[in-house]
Amino acid sequence: MSSLIGTELLAERQRKAASRRRMGLFQAMADTLFSRADEMERWRQACAASNNPDGAATWQRLAHHTRNEAEEYVRRADQLQEHT
Repeated sequence: MSSLIGTELLAERQRKAASRRRMGLFQAMADTLFSRADEMERWRQACAASNNPDGAATWQRLAHHTRNEAEEYVRRADQLQEHT
């Protein structure tokens, strides 16, 4: 009986450790994507300043999409944290 309990405890610890690793990965992805979106926003500003509205519009769309992806990783990390 105690072997079964020990096995269950080990499995639970492993599951929690895997969730923490995955949560860390999601947080790192979100941080990276937010950073890249900020960089894209600077490129948008540079295009706008150089009278390149097509380039500015492209960088704006890409920055927006990148921020949406980052927010999704934040949501997924939060969801994992709630269930850990």
